[in-house]
Parts: sequence; structure tokens; C-alpha cells
Amino acid sequence: MSWNDLKQQERVVHILRGSLKNGRLSHAYLFTGPRGAEKREMAVQLAKALYCEQEEDDSCEQCANCRRIQHGNHPDVYLIEPDGGSIKISQIRELQRQFSFRSSEGNRKIYILDQADTMTVQAANSLLKFLEEPSSQVTAILLTEQIHAILPTILSRCQLITFSALHPETIVKTLMSEGFTEPLARTAAQLTAGLSEARKLCQSEQFAQLRNQVVQLSEDILFRGSYALVSLQDKLLKSDYSRDDHAMFLDMYKLWLRDLMLWHAGKKDAVSFTDHTDVLHKQALRMNIMQIVKGMEQVQTTRQRLEQHANPQLSFERMALLLQEG
Repeated sequence: MSWNDLKQQERVVHILRGSLKNGRLSHAYLFTGPRGAEKREMAVQLAKALYCEQEEDDSCEQCANCRRIQHGNHPDVYLIEPDGGSIKISQIRELQRQFSFRSSEGNRKIYILDQADTMTVQAANSLLKFLEEPSSQVTAILLTEQIHAILPTILSRCQLITFSALHPETIVKTLMSEGFTEPLARTAAQLTAGLSEARKLCQSEQFAQLRNQVVQLSEDILFRGSYALVSLQDKLLKSDYSRDDHAMFLDMYKLWLRDLMLWHAGKKDAVSFTDHTDVLHKQALRMNIMQIVKGMEQVQTTRQRLEQHANPQLSFERMALLLQEG
């Protein structure tokens, strides 16, 4: 990854790259923005650009420092993530202990706090003391989706950098430029909050399989009566799919129903299942708007039941029968 790979946040890249060029890195940054806005990727890229042995203000991805940072084992780049749902004071104390030693290679040290809003009160107060004594050889990067949960005293000591949400169409174009098909890219872009998550879905063979099964089950429910229950059992419930996979299946089913709504509204160019427009057309003739809305409600109810650890087979069979009645 280089700065060019983060061009969706061009304004942020301009700020950080300019600070590197001019030797004016802040002692503390707060990256804020929605999930999927590439805050963590930007923090890692800043560290690589600072330490890279080949490039002055970018990363080469080949040198030892770039590789160590990418794999999370550089001695002067420290990442803190929530432990059991929160960042605890013991983690901040360990950070302070680590940073009390001189840099192993005479470089600036960087620490990244992912989900900084999850810090306990004790951890936040401990970090505040650390920030109140800024060192020219230390840079803090705090990441958050919930800026209102950050102590004002911490906010006042950080340079605030706001990230914008990536538009789904931007994600689609990027994924297609990387060689993924348009149908997969469009589906992944609608189901995730950012480019990295969408890319992971497109790389998964299981994602493509689930997507095909959504189309197949929608056909079985509308046109094959009780065979839909057999299809559910053979294709979805008997396989190695986890609860997360079942949730993904339901999210895709809602997206399929959304495409049917768009088809009814004459917005055929906006659908995600661009490789199944013939099936969308056929089903749109069979289902009216009210039936589609009720179907979306049933799918959402099923997802909620699974989140409450309901029996998957009973939940899916109930959903299929209700969709047929609708």
C-alpha cells in the first residue's frame, strides 16, 4: 500500500504527506470518521512512509521497515486495540513503559490507538498525562468513529483529521480496477462500510457461493413451492456455513429485494445483481411493492432471531414459508 492506494481520502493524504515533507508531524493526531473510511490503513501508511528506507515521503513496500510495519512487528510502531471490548489502563501503562526506552533504531516512535473511544476512564486519564508531556520523538495516532466519546482534554491536544465515508460507486470502481467483476464488486460495496472489507468479500469464494444461493432460493420460494425448504436444507443449512455466513446470506437477500424495489421504480441501472437482470425482471412481475416490503421485514426479523441465537433451521424455514404466503 502507498499513498496512491488511499486516494479516496485525497485531502487527508495531502495533509499528512505535506507534514512529512516539511518535517512538521504533529505529536498527536485524532483520525475520526465512519467505519470503513480507511483510518487504520492511513495510520499504518503514515508509519511506513516515515520509516521507509527507499522513499522520502512514501512507502516502497519492499524494505525491511515497510514489511515489519505491515506485519505488525516493528519495534518502534506500537498498536493498541480494545481488550475484551475496551482499552484498559494496563495497556496504556505498558505503552508508557515501552516508550520510556530509547528508540531501538534512533527513530521517532509511533503508537496507534484503534477505537480510542473505548478507553476506560482510567485509561483515558493515563493517556492524557502521556499527551501532556509531548516528546519530539513520539507521535500518537488515535482512531475513532465516536468522536463525542473522546475526552475534551484529549481532543484539545490532538490535531483533528476528519475522514469521509467512501461512496459505494467509488468502491465499485476501485474493485473493478483490481480485476474483480462488476456484479461481485457492486454487491460487496453495498454490504460493507469500506474498501478493505469489500475487497475481502470479493476475494472470498464463499461470498460468491452465498450470492448465487440467494438468487436460487428467491426463485425456489416464488416458483417451486415446498421445494424451497429442500433447497434451504441442501444448500445452506447442511453446509459448513457459520452464523456469520447465515447473517451475510440474509443481508444479501435484503439487497436482492432492494434490487426488486429499484426494478419496480424504473432504476434498473442502480441494481447490484447486474448479472441476474432476467431473474429480477421475472420476479418483479410476480411481486408487487407491498409484497417486497413485507419480504424485507421478514428477512430482517430472521436476522434478528439469529442474533438472539435462535435455531437457524427453524428460523430459515419460517422465513421461507412467510415469504411464500406474502
